[in-house]
Amino acid sequence: MKFWQKTYLSVLVVFLIAFDLGAFALLKKSYQLNEQLDISRGVSVYGGIDKSLSYILRVYTESMGNTNYETVIASFAANYDKEDILLEVYQGNQLIFSNAYEFKGERAELQGGPYQTVYRKMNDELWLFIGGKMEFRDLRLVVSRKSDYLQEYHAALRHYFIQLSVVISVILSAALIFLLIQLTAPIRRLNKGVKAIAAGAYDQRVKVGGNDEFGELAHDFNRMADAVSHHIGTIQKASEDKEMFINNLTHELKTPITAIKGYSEFLNHANYNEEERKMAVRYIHEHIARLDVLSGKMMQLLYLKSDKIALKPIHIESLFSDVVNLERHHIEAKQMKVIRECLADEVYGDQELLQSLFMNLVENSIKASSFGGEIRLCSYHDGKGAVLEVLDYGRGIPEKDIANITEAFYVVDRSRSKELGGLGLGLSICNQIAQLHHATLTIDSKENEYTRVSVYFTTPLQLED
Repeated sequence: MKFWQKTYLSVLVVFLIAFDLGAFALLKKSYQLNEQLDISRGVSVYGGIDKSLSYILRVYTESMGNTNYETVIASFAANYDKEDILLEVYQGNQLIFSNAYEFKGERAELQGGPYQTVYRKMNDELWLFIGGKMEFRDLRLVVSRKSDYLQEYHAALRHYFIQLSVVISVILSAALIFLLIQLTAPIRRLNKGVKAIAAGAYDQRVKVGGNDEFGELAHDFNRMADAVSHHIGTIQKASEDKEMFINNLTHELKTPITAIKGYSEFLNHANYNEEERKMAVRYIHEHIARLDVLSGKMMQLLYLKSDKIALKPIHIESLFSDVVNLERHHIEAKQMKVIRECLADEVYGDQELLQSLFMNLVENSIKASSFGGEIRLCSYHDGKGAVLEVLDYGRGIPEKDIANITEAFYVVDRSRSKELGGLGLGLSICNQIAQLHHATLTIDSKENEYTRVSVYFTTPLQLED
């Protein structure tokens, strides 16, 4: 059974119980009030009869001296018989006149003081009996009159409440069904959204307006769906990156292994002269060296992804000096000029890792620059922290490649990269080192004009240190 159906039945049952209890109490109270009114009228009639009959009997006794009252009472009672008012007159315990129904049982109206009242049901008719001592001598009078209208009124009122209960129940049912369907519409939309997301539609969101509990629930649900979608996207991206990484690694391994295998078979089976032997050995050596570089880079990349470092103050001038000194052979080979400008003194980091980062950047600048070019190493404050830059005026990077240039094995020009010994891992390693230092690496470049790689040591964690 659905929620709105349970709510509908619960409200309807509670209403009917409350309505019936209220109607019963109202009906009972109304009957009691009408009964009191009927008794009051009966007592009034009794008083009138008592006075009139006592007067007539007193006059009859004084004028006739006779104490046989039956004829006089009968004549008097005939006037009230037309109005369904019956009389009984007792002298002591002896009944001297009666035109009322005869019945056996207790006569409470004959006991006690005046105006004793009793309701009795006789022949399916309700009668009110009022008894008491008359004003004349020791006679006792009992007046009985029909009170059927009380039962009829009670039955009519009960029938009216039953009809009213049915009508209100029908109207309430229709109103409840309409309201519950409207009020539970957000739950159905929420349920539909949950099913859609469970079926794989992670971009599905629940559209529920308002600031009530349902609106808050829908808002929280959408936030949860955003988080789930984000995590799933991250997992899918990581899976795709991993697959691409393995494909690129397989390709990078296959090329030198194929070459080594080919040249080794050549040396083993072919007839060759001394010059061909030296050429084959040189090619084997070059590819083995490439595999050695690749394995070293891979080890460095794995180390950076799994390790944490302790940050210490690093003097930037000394860092740049060490990098230039370690790269001096490559710089001198292309007769390049390196300009250092240090406006920021120090950052927090690991000396060896930062050397590796800027050596990679400087090597890339050397490879991208022409013979006799210029490289600038700068440091400055941008208001939030230190920024270290490597700037060259070489080939630059096409704009479409900048967003992906830090991915492992991503190269802009694969043929030229092989010619220069590049594997597409340098900037990926630089990016990992920057992340370990809670720094961010950004690349700004214009093709055939310049490339500026900036490392911002401005994150909150870097500044805390």
